[in-house]
Amino acid sequence: MKQKKLDTINSSGFKVPKDYFSQVEEQILSEVHLKNKVQVSGFHVPDSYFESLEEHIFEKLETKNEAKVIKLFSWKKAIYASAIAATIVLMFNLFSTSETITFESIEIATIENYLEDEGFTSNDFASLLTDEELNKDNFIENQIPEYLIKDYLMNTIELEDLILE
Repeated sequence: MKQKKLDTINSSGFKVPKDYFSQVEEQILSEVHLKNKVQVSGFHVPDSYFESLEEHIFEKLETKNEAKVIKLFSWKKAIYASAIAATIVLMFNLFSTSETITFESIEIATIENYLEDEGFTSNDFASLLTDEELNKDNFIENQIPEYLIKDYLMNTIELEDLILE
């Protein structure tokens, strides 16, 4: 096979039929017209249907009977049920405990933990006592053993603070 130089080729090798470009426009327009034609769906709307549609709808709305509404949840029943449940729980708590709790039966550590957790301060306790109870003579008459004072100082006050004072 002979190889030709590309710059010497004058024709592209493609051929167009005669009068092709003059008929192309007509063929495209005829295709578009065929696609734009409305196809018959088989459904038929009665004459003046849309003019009288609104009147028919309003007539049906006016003549429609109101249905009775039945509530699914009744507040009266819920109140009765909660009152019965509260009564049963209260009766169970009152009659099931046979031992009585006294101030002496509570451990001192429990009371101390409660007071620490609640954040009571010495001012809160002082507000509960009267002037007679806070009298100096009451503290003089009550002797606190020396070992209790030593234990208190060792557990609550830092040793460095005592040395500095």
